[in-house]
Amino acid sequence: MERLSNYRLITSAAELSDIAKSLGAAEAIGVDIESTALNPRDGRMRLLQLATPEDTFVVDAFEAQDLSSLKDVLEDGPVKILHNSKFDYEFLRAERDIGLSPLFDTMLAAQLLAGGDQSPSFALESVAERFVDESLDKSARKNDWSGTLSEEQLEYAARDAAVLLPLRERLEEKLKEEKLNRVSQIEFGAVAAIAEMELAGIKLDVARWKQLEKTVRERRDQAAADLESYFPPPEGVLPLEGLGPRLNLNSPQQIMEAFRSLGIDLPDTRVWTLLKIEHPAAKQLLAYRELQKKLGTYLETYAGYIHPKTGRIHANFLQCRVPTGRLACTNPNIQQIPHEEEFRSCFVAEQGNTLVIADYSQIELRILAEVSEDPGFVGAFQEGEDLHRVTAATMFGVNKEEVTKDQRTAAKRINFGLAYGRGAASLSAQLGTDEERARELIDGYFANYPKVQQYLQGTADRALKTGELRTLAGRLRKFGKTSGLDSAARGALRREAMNYPIQGTSADIAKLALIYIREGLKGLDARLVNSIHDEFVVECAEDIAEEVASRTREAMIRAGKKLLEKVPVEVEVTVSREWRK
Repeated sequence: MERLSNYRLITSAAELSDIAKSLGAAEAIGVDIESTALNPRDGRMRLLQLATPEDTFVVDAFEAQDLSSLKDVLEDGPVKILHNSKFDYEFLRAERDIGLSPLFDTMLAAQLLAGGDQSPSFALESVAERFVDESLDKSARKNDWSGTLSEEQLEYAARDAAVLLPLRERLEEKLKEEKLNRVSQIEFGAVAAIAEMELAGIKLDVARWKQLEKTVRERRDQAAADLESYFPPPEGVLPLEGLGPRLNLNSPQQIMEAFRSLGIDLPDTRVWTLLKIEHPAAKQLLAYRELQKKLGTYLETYAGYIHPKTGRIHANFLQCRVPTGRLACTNPNIQQIPHEEEFRSCFVAEQGNTLVIADYSQIELRILAEVSEDPGFVGAFQEGEDLHRVTAATMFGVNKEEVTKDQRTAAKRINFGLAYGRGAASLSAQLGTDEERARELIDGYFANYPKVQQYLQGTADRALKTGELRTLAGRLRKFGKTSGLDSAARGALRREAMNYPIQGTSADIAKLALIYIREGLKGLDARLVNSIHDEFVVECAEDIAEEVASRTREAMIRAGKKLLEKVPVEVEVTVSREWRK
């Protein structure tokens, strides 16, 4: 630990110029920052720590304001090693217009090695202890970083940068052993695009959002009144005007008692249970809940996330926090906005700008075709056919031209449902039919696409046998101990296993797309403002919208082609001042 605590304090631009050359000659540099807040909108970078095997430099960013002599070193040259690099990247980009490339992120590396297990801590002190047996005292982190810094704070800062060098060596060895080099490069490459997307933020039309909140609240109240009308009042109780609803619609116990008064004995009030109930009160309850969720989750809260300095929402995208590798999002989750146009159209471009909205066409089904090599699936995509129409025609024994809207919808649900490992029970509820009919449809589906069935079942069997699966880019999912599982746990694992390589490969393609979109938009007045799994939203100046649309589409197709060799990739692009499909 002695080596980790040796450092040289830098307080002037002249000193920075002196050390730039020795930093540039290094093979890798440990990089870390200390800041006065958790994001550059609310605070400033106080220290920038830079470590090589020989030296550790702690730069006081309040004193040494001009970091331009480090720009070439940080944006090119040696590998920059960071832990949670998105955080550091945002401060450097926002404050000093400096990026970081190439980079190695020790947090992302540790998360990839965990194979989807989120139970261990991925904080720097935990990762350092697990992989290089270094114990870091993090108590100084809680100190005030805006005033005069103590020796303890400076040593703490120096250690955080120096420990990254041996940590990267060990993690690099492990990534190679686990054959995770390719996917780690995708993750490291996507950091810049994700950080810049967070910095850009997205604009919400508050007046329109507040009007929608009022509208949805009125719909919610009407749905509650309509639902109550189905239930008889308790005997001997007279309705009293102005006292509001007599039934707590958010209480499962009261709901079950109310349905019992209709002669319906509910085992629970879950969605799948209610979908199977024929009485209109069940559908009305689901409608009420949906409206209540839209109010509580979105309409009543999202305007509060608008930052006063920028007038925009700056969500937090989490890169490797779900096993499939998909981006997650918090504070707030702008990936989960309801699909209805009245919600999405509240997200708009600034005056003089427009939005380019690009999404992959049926990317997960294209991946399923690629990995299963089913000739019917692959052929439909190669020939540019509507896969759902083709599936409906073969399942229902009609010509493609005769397929009805309901038949196509049923085929679409089965196409996606089986790719997610759904069985007859959940499909029957979704299709509004009984389990026997759902099973017949599934059997007919697999009769037409036998290699899809072989692939899905084989993937589930392999997960149970080996406890591991990979995506086309090599992303690893470790399922842990699979022997001794009861039938319910085995069934759940099989369903997850069937979908993992498909959704995980989709995540790999999406992250490659983030890298390529950012590259393609360089030099243009355009920036990514949202990423919703296989859909991307770019805000740009109105007069270059067509060029941005073309470059975005090309970048996404390029990303898809990196992993899909047999199946063509299609991207649909819309240009609008509002976020629309």
